Amino acid sequence: MTPHGSRTKTTDVWSLPEDEQLIGRRISEALPLSGWLCSHPGPKGLHQVHVHRSLEEALSCGGRQAFLLLPEGAQAPEDVLVNAAVAPRSNIGHSAVVQFLCSRRIQDRDGEVFEAGRLAVRWFEQEVGPERHQLLTEETSLAWKALRAATRPASVESAQGQRISGRRIGLAAHDLVTSSGMLLTRGGTERLHLAAATSTGQVWDRL
Repeated sequence: MTPHGSRTKTTDVWSLPEDEQLIGRRISEALPLSGWLCSHPGPKGLHQVHVHRSLEEALSCGGRQAFLLLPEGAQAPEDVLVNAAVAPRSNIGHSAVVQFLCSRRIQDRDGEVFEAGRLAVRWFEQEVGPERHQLLTEETSLAWKALRAATRPASVESAQGQRISGRRIGLAAHDLVTSSGMLLTRGGTERLHLAAATSTGQVWDRL
């Protein structure tokens, strides 16, 4: 159950590295003062965290996921190093964090399966106040508009024939899946087939 007052948005995305570069570029064009935080595995403090100028750089530095602070250009936490190439930060604190999680290709009993990543954000309206809530809503809309510009709808079907819409897939990932017939998953044991696109919607939860 979603906590009371939580404003969340999440979209499953299947992507390859070239798709991730395009997604990151489109989001950075929409929110040019924002940088991406790398994310390293292991305990907090084991690795230095940086603010990078691009999603591609953050993923290369950290691994499978990266984070974008909102509002645009918000001050990074004190223990985060801001790279010189990143636009100057404002003196306002961040109120929300957008997560980009990369897809991955995994091996299991079905052979190679393509697991979705995601673009996701959450904040609590009662904690940020109405003005900041409105700003976060507007900037989140810009980020998701950029995601739509960089990807295409991914309408998928379950093994039982149930159609599931509201997901996205990068152009390179779409070519891979359609040419190989690779099964898709959003995690767990569920296996999906890519079907003809019918919708461009996203999953919203009270935002």
